[in-house]
Amino acid sequence: LKKTFVEVEVGEFGGQKVSVWDLLHSKYIPEEQRKEVLELYQAGELSLEQVKMVVSTIVTKAEALRAQTSPHTTQPR
Repeated sequence: LKKTFVEVEVGEFGGQKVSVWDLLHSKYIPEEQRKEVLELYQAGELSLEQVKMVVSTIVTKAEALRAQTSPHTTQPR
């Protein structure tokens, strides 16, 4: 997982290739989800490609949610 990289388009990793391991241990993935993904991968229930897709999706959704809930910079008149 440390040698497998995913290109991240959003958030603090936007435009970078980040290892799956680093993404799993980033602020975007809660500990409970991280444990679940790792257990499924270690049990052979998730392939490496599936793990890449899962972590990418979690980061993208978390960043989209953050963008929706953050205060807007422009004030209504």
